Amino acid sequence: MTKRIDLILETVNRLGKVEVIRLAQEYGVSVETIRRDLTALEKKGLLYRVHGGAINKKVKDAGNSFQTRQRYNLDKKKVMAQKAMEYLFEDMVIGLDASSSSWHFAQLMPDMPCTVVTNSMHNMTALVNKPNIKTIATGGVYSSKYNAFYGPLSEHLLSRLHIDISFISCVGFDSEGRIWESNEMNASVKQKLMNVSKQVFLLADDSKYQKTNLIQLTDFSQIDMIFTTENVDNHLQEICKTHNVSIII
Repeated sequence: MTKRIDLILETVNRLGKVEVIRLAQEYGVSVETIRRDLTALEKKGLLYRVHGGAINKKVKDAGNSFQTRQRYNLDKKKVMAQKAMEYLFEDMVIGLDASSSSWHFAQLMPDMPCTVVTNSMHNMTALVNKPNIKTIATGGVYSSKYNAFYGPLSEHLLSRLHIDISFISCVGFDSEGRIWESNEMNASVKQKLMNVSKQVFLLADDSKYQKTNLIQLTDFSQIDMIFTTENVDNHLQEICKTHNVSIII
């Protein structure tokens, strides 16, 4: 067992990412055995477990760039954003993360008196010609991959604010009510947004249902409303009822 685990760790470090099924075939053991091996390595802090496999500790930013995410499910994101418009009111403070769903939301926002707090340059650009909207940029360390700001400076500003509603997205959410992110940078800013918000609305189209990833961002206990694009199964509906989460389809 020890030899197999050592070989698995060597493979993860060499390739960056491994899949459970392939490891099971390579070593002639069950998928459950490989999952236990990967879990044991994760507990020792030697790798990260992700859906269907594991990645090495050097892979800290496994998220897709904004330009890549921008092309996914455009029509569905616009539909969600349009439905979310119904919950805006004048003089409210709105938090927007650096997701492409939030960008669609910013584009559709009416030019009404309110304040938007965001770490996304795309959101700022979408709001620049709406003079009644006051935009507060978090500042921080700039990421060209996401065209957004991250780090302690961003989080420090957010911790000093009170936000009425934050609109966030995610990499995936599952039928147990867990919400997932792909990297520490996005997860950390989103967690700060949620912590200072009176309400948190999740924008997640149906392609993200039953997807997990590197980091559990939160669960439905911290979410007030989910905007999605297809009917969800009965189990998820029950989870939503348990946490008093509304589903808008």
